[in-house]
Amino acid sequence: LEHVVFDSLNLIAQWDVINNDNETANQTDDEEDNGQDHHGTIILSVIAGYAPGSLIGPAFDAEYLLAKTEMVEQEIQQEEDNYVAGLEWGEQNGADVVSTSLGYLDWYTYDDLDGNTAVTTNAIDIAVGLGMVCVTAAGNEGSDDWYYIIAPADADSVVAVGAVTADGELAYFSSHGPTSDGRIKPEICARGVSTWACSSYDMTGYNNYNGTSLSTPLVAGAAALIIQSHPEWSAMEVRNAIMMTASQNDEPDNDFGYGILDTWQAIQYGTTVTVGPSSQFPDIIEVANAYPNPFNPEISFTVDAPIGLPIQVSVLDIEGMVVENIYSGRILHSGF
Repeated sequence: LEHVVFDSLNLIAQWDVINNDNETANQTDDEEDNGQDHHGTIILSVIAGYAPGSLIGPAFDAEYLLAKTEMVEQEIQQEEDNYVAGLEWGEQNGADVVSTSLGYLDWYTYDDLDGNTAVTTNAIDIAVGLGMVCVTAAGNEGSDDWYYIIAPADADSVVAVGAVTADGELAYFSSHGPTSDGRIKPEICARGVSTWACSSYDMTGYNNYNGTSLSTPLVAGAAALIIQSHPEWSAMEVRNAIMMTASQNDEPDNDFGYGILDTWQAIQYGTTVTVGPSSQFPDIIEVANAYPNPFNPEISFTVDAPIGLPIQVSVLDIEGMVVENIYSGRILHSGF
């Protein structure tokens, strides 16, 4: 937490489940613990970092609880118990969103990924029932013999996150669905290739990282923004908005799930905007100052309309055919 990207972090509380203290940073007096904070530091910066000009996370102004549950020197079942303890602590302290870039595979078979077997999977479902939006990494087993998601991504109330490139291509390592009982996984994808994050070694440095661990906090940050806009929504309603507004929500599959995250559309999900009849439009919207005239390959013009009004701006030819769609969204400022 010494990195400059955390200078304005709203940290409410910390709990090291392993050592039962309130220090989640690297405890350097224990060789087995040395470097344990590397992964968590990077992930936290993706969702919560705030360093204008270098990195701004989607939920930089949220309040944070940090729980340390993983033993980096070994992979044992106790880690799942630690995970559950962290969830319980988070719920007791008022957490609305849980972001976990963790997963468990070693002691499970594919048949166990049925949404009802893994310890953390069952804990996730309970947590969601208590009102927490739970976002977890789908896993990085896409190019391995295992291929599939890992627990707790098989939970039926979780938002399991796959990874895509900046161009929207599925990352080669992103774990696939379905669950063993046939449900589509992951739920959503976000950028997890060359994702910009802080360095855990250089307190002013940054780097690119890969993994569904990196795409997960982006989706968790989006969930926080959705809750900010719709505090009355349940955890499952937030999950549904994320899925139903993603890039391929009409044709989900077991690679991308419901598609690539669209935070703005998720925030708008289920809302409507009423405008007057078409005869009133000239009084509301004005398109002016088009130049040059006659047109060159480039043209500039001003759109004046009430701030927040949804519009679509397109160029049509003389026969009314669309030449190019220029903008689709809301008016952001006067004289847009």
